Amino acid sequence: MDEHDRERLARFEAVLADLRAEQESAAATLERLRAEGKTRTATYQQIAGRKLALRQAALLFEAHGLL
Repeated sequence: MDEHDRERLARFEAVLADLRAEQESAAATLERLRAEGKTRTATYQQIAGRKLALRQAALLFEAHGLL
């Protein structure tokens, strides 16, 4: 593995870490909004949509054996 490959792998791993962090953040925010009874707000709907998009991205990584 050359330097380019190592750098590329490091960037890939950073993307995965960001993806997981965003998933956790979205889940925590949705949980808080649910506890506050704000499930019908635009913010809740936007974050729920974002959580689904993040899940789809994670499923692509899983489908290719990367997670």
